[in-house]
Formats: sequence, structure tokens, C-alpha cells
Amino acid sequence: MRFVIEGGHGPDTPGKRTPDGSMREFHFNSAVARYVRDGLMQYEGVEVLFTHADDRDVPLKERTDKANAWKADAFVSIHANAFGNNWNEANGIETFVYTSRPAAAVKLAEAVQRAIIRATGRRDRGVKAGDLHVLRESNMTAILVECGFMTNREEAELLKSDEYRRKCAAAIAQAIAEVYGLKKAVSAPSGTPIAGQAQATVEQAQEWAQQKKAAQAFIDLASVYWRIGANLGIRPEVGYTQAAKETGFGRFGGVVSRDFHNWCGLKVTKGGSNTDPGAHARFPSDEVGVLAHLQHLALYAGVEVKGEIVDPRHFSSVRGTAKTVESLGGKWAPSAEYGKEIAELLTGLLATKVSTPPVDKSVGKVAIEINGVRLSAQGYLRNGVSVLPIRAVSEALGVTPEWVPETKQVRVNGKDLTATIEAGMAYAPARELAAALDLQVEWDGPTKTVKFSKGCVCK
Repeated sequence: MRFVIEGGHGPDTPGKRTPDGSMREFHFNSAVARYVRDGLMQYEGVEVLFTHADDRDVPLKERTDKANAWKADAFVSIHANAFGNNWNEANGIETFVYTSRPAAAVKLAEAVQRAIIRATGRRDRGVKAGDLHVLRESNMTAILVECGFMTNREEAELLKSDEYRRKCAAAIAQAIAEVYGLKKAVSAPSGTPIAGQAQATVEQAQEWAQQKKAAQAFIDLASVYWRIGANLGIRPEVGYTQAAKETGFGRFGGVVSRDFHNWCGLKVTKGGSNTDPGAHARFPSDEVGVLAHLQHLALYAGVEVKGEIVDPRHFSSVRGTAKTVESLGGKWAPSAEYGKEIAELLTGLLATKVSTPPVDKSVGKVAIEINGVRLSAQGYLRNGVSVLPIRAVSEALGVTPEWVPETKQVRVNGKDLTATIEAGMAYAPARELAAALDLQVEWDGPTKTVKFSKGCVCK
């Protein structure tokens, strides 16, 4: 069955807020709508459509036109009530149907009203009739729920609380399921898991990116995704292919530019328009940008993130709502096809064969330490020279290397390095790197370790 779950009004609707301005009505409406959607998606054969948007006020006609075109079975509009513009004693919960009081709408409204009163214990104001646009112009069963008064101090505090929002949402979803005889889904959702261990190698990812004519910075970034993904329990190839889609394989070109270090289009905490650069997060380095990206994926996948949260939109309301790549559609991005497009990219990456190994089998591996801290990245010995991955060493010290396309060289702190490319990753002699990063370097032969000293290690 198809249900439109609508967060009434929009983020900038004038006047729709508490008298003290501490909460906009849309904050409540949209949060409850998300929770209702999540509750309904636990049932078999259910589809949910939002007709509101987080970054603009959607006109009423556009909402009902969209619902009618989608041929929904029911339309549920979620609101917080108000009486005047100042604090007063008006309180309680009420549910509206259209003035003709259609039998199916009354049945659904009465079930929802009962469920919310039972869940919250608030005053029962009953089911009422009103000539409201979303009730009048919808071609399906339609109701509008008022979950409490923003102009009542006690209820305003409830409306601002996540606990109360979840109670209202659970009651609405339960009532809908009861009226329409929905059955709980028993099988796990099919699709491509976001959480788990890598099923592709860094070398595969870099070969795939090279074949797609990706920017060098994007090719170099693969090792960062694989390292951070392993720490978070998120498949790095999922994040990497999503970054490919979001940035055009590192070529950018949209409102988010390369200097944002934002590889997945993450917005700032308060959000904003997709066309507003100021609405998109900026990160101090690629390392932090990738960490924020994978933390956000972990949130959707329901994976607990330990340590500092750098994801600016790590909202508990979306935790566990998209455990597969395909289910990111309509959640991470508005398009229902979004997740499928990433899954197709992922299929191509997983099928990629590495044309040449990143390091000759006969070449010895080299460990790397900075101020006694061992990096997960490794270098190698060639003709008696230690050659190390430029990006991994530089970013461990908070320095972002620069690719110079005109000379096809890598530059660190303004110094060009004698770089070689192995499977898309740039390497340079240890002593050159040390000089560019103002480090002392020594070779520990017994352990085959390059040891750098001096400078701040940014772990």
C-alpha cells in the first residue's frame, strides 16, 4: 500500500513557531514524519512518499498534486497546533477530516486519535471536520493530525522532545497498520549491505578510478577510505563509489568545490538549499572529510560510531534507516534511484581486475613510523631506496599534498617531489618527503622501518 506522510508547512513558513522562537513547527512535523515512515516500512508491501522538503516550503497544491499523481491509498498530514501567537492554556490533541466527513477518513482519524491519546495521555479534543486544502484536494483518504499546542508552555516542551515525537509517530504508524491490516515484514531487506568488511582491495578501487579517468586526488583517496572504513566497520568501496557519484570522480564542478574536502555532499547541521555553497560542510582535510562521510554512512547503517563525531548531521532520527546501498534512495538524496545508481557503480568496481600489481613481488615492504606512531600505510624498497606513499605520510602530519597536472608532479608544502605512480597511488623517496615535511628521518634495518621525527602526528 502507498501512504503519503506529510510534515506540514516548511522550514521557513512565517509564524509557525513557538512564541519564544525556540522551535519551528516544521522541526516537529518533519521529525515525526520520518519516524512514521520508519515505522510503516517495517510492514510488508508498504511504500511511503514525503510531499514536504527539508530545504524549502512546498506549496499546498504541489503536495496534493504529487500525492494524487502517485495514487496514494492514504494521506496523513502531521502538525503541531497553535492558538494565537502568545502563551496560553489551549492544549490537547485533535485530528481533522474534510467537512463531508468521508467514512474511510473518519475511521482512520478515530484510530489515530485514540492511539495518540493512549500513548501520550494528553487531552482528547476529538475528531473534527475542516475545509483544509490537503483534505479537500486529495483524491485519497486524508487526515490531518494536530499533536499538541506550540502556544502552551507544557506542550511546547513535549513537542521539542524526541521522546514525545517518537510516541506520536509510533501511535500514528500503529493506527495506520491496524486500519489497513498491515502485516509485519519477516524477512531482512534485500540489497547491498553498507556495513561489513571490504570486498574489494585498494588496488581494485584505484584501477577502477583510473579507468573512469578520475582526478588524481580521487585516486589517491582510496587508501584513506579503506583505512577509515576498516576502523568504523563500513565497507569502504561503498563510500568510495558514493564519493565518485557525488563529486564526478573527484572532478567536482557543482556548488561544492575541491577545497571543501567534502566527498559526499554533506550539509552543515542546519541544512539548506542544494544550490547554496554555504549550506554544505567544509572540512579541514580530506582525512576529516572522509571520516565524516563514513560516519554518516555508519549512522544510516545503524553502526555505532565511537570517538569524536565529525559528521555535522549525525542525527539519531536516521539511525538504522538505510542498511543497504539501494535504500539510500529517497533518504540520503531525494531521488529514489540514487542508491541503485551507487550500487551499479559498486558492481563495476568489484568486477575490476588489477592490470598490474601495485608493488613488484620481489620488492620488500617498508613500515612507517612518525614520532613512534606506526602508520597503517606501508612503503617499499626499490634499488635500496625507501619509497613511501605521499598522501598517507603527509596527511598524518595534517598536510594535504597537491597534484600539479601541468607537470604531473606531486607537491608538498610547495616542494615538487620525484613521484612514481603505482596503481594510482603516488610514492616518493623517504628523504624527499622528510625534507618537504621538515622531518628527521632514519632507517631501522632490522625492522625495515622508516622512522620520522619532529612535528605533530595527527591521528
